[in-house]
Amino acid sequence: MKKEKTLQEVQEQISELQEEKEKYDVKLKQLQNQGKKLEKLANENERKRRNHRLIQRGLIVERVVESPLMFTNEEIENLLNIATYTAEYQKAYNEMIRQKDMKDEPEEEIIE
Repeated sequence: MKKEKTLQEVQEQISELQEEKEKYDVKLKQLQNQGKKLEKLANENERKRRNHRLIQRGLIVERVVESPLMFTNEEIENLLNIATYTAEYQKAYNEMIRQKDMKDEPEEEIIE
């Protein structure tokens, strides 16, 4: 026959379970904060990579365009837009894209 638990035993068990729940709540909060920190770090790293890329590409534009300081941003953009519509640009661009596509293809396994 199964022994019935006394009220005191049930209250003790409830108390123990509440303490255990509080421990898990604290752990959950810690893990959530850790997740937020990791997301923040990832966003910061992505922002740094983007800023670095933009600076590098701005330097390239300043090297390629003669006297870039005499032009406004809009004029530089117009020059680049005009340049990208030339046949020579289109040919070079398409060749670069084709080479990148070939590199992205998985290599076939050689079976001997």
